[in-house]
Amino acid sequence: MNVNAKQLNSIHVNHMDVTTALSFFLQIKGIIIVRSPLTDALSNVWTNYVNKVTAYDNAYAQARKWEETEEIKELDESRDSAQSAFLAALKAMLKSPNAAKQAAAKKLQFVREKYHLDPSDEYMKQTTDADQYIKEIEASAELTECLTTTGLDEWFTDLKTKNDAFLAKMNERTEAQAGHQTGIVRATRLEAEAAYKDLVKLINALAIAEIPAGVDYSSAIDLLNAEIEHFRQILARKGVSTGSGSQNENGGGNENENGSGNENENQNENPGGTENGGGTTTPDTPDNPDPGTGGGGTTPDPDPNAGGTEN
Repeated sequence: MNVNAKQLNSIHVNHMDVTTALSFFLQIKGIIIVRSPLTDALSNVWTNYVNKVTAYDNAYAQARKWEETEEIKELDESRDSAQSAFLAALKAMLKSPNAAKQAAAKKLQFVREKYHLDPSDEYMKQTTDADQYIKEIEASAELTECLTTTGLDEWFTDLKTKNDAFLAKMNERTEAQAGHQTGIVRATRLEAEAAYKDLVKLINALAIAEIPAGVDYSSAIDLLNAEIEHFRQILARKGVSTGSGSQNENGGGNENENGSGNENENQNENPGGTENGGGTTTPDTPDNPDPGTGGGGTTPDPDPNAGGTEN
């Protein structure tokens, strides 16, 4: 037994925002996974850690996809512009001095009145009305010819393209939302935190006991502590309590066992970027107008209840 064996330092993982915590767990995984003697020694505790971090990563990605509101807003505005342009051009053709163009425009206007087509409508009503109008025009050779006669075919095609793009994005978000479980990010994060604490306890215990013989705990612990120090600096820059010193076999060390429970869920740390050490996942920042109150950053996590707590 080596009572002077190196030990993993503690860090307040529960004080990290959701994205930073995910990045941290992925970095720890990346350091350990390439050391097969160590992963073999950690056995089921390692397998559980990998599974819990993967579940957290997947839940985060799912929630991020569900929250793509900014892109939807942009697509809606683009479609609004295309629809307004088409309607303005149609209105102009209704007053054309060319009798053939005016007659063709009246036929297109007759169909338009059936579907209202108002850019100020609620966006799904607008999408449905535009889609039905487009389909009726395309289903009629006569109406399609009217587009050509009036020269409105380019405006019509632009409206169709942008309406289809908006509808596709809405369907994508609906599909993602249907599979989203309330609180899934929070639940998987808490499980990943618990798995991390178990991992730390076992690594420190095995390093002291020097079991199995021949496993190089020292170099792995040096790399892990360097990563822990990196993330401690990230937290310190945010004015967040970081934890310090070695973490004992019970996972206590100098870390507050009760945790804060009110961590800021802001996502200003991006896994895979230079700030957090290059994790393997790079989720974007979800759009949420209700920022948190602590820990720094400006944009909340996809799951507003996803804060972790130390046990």
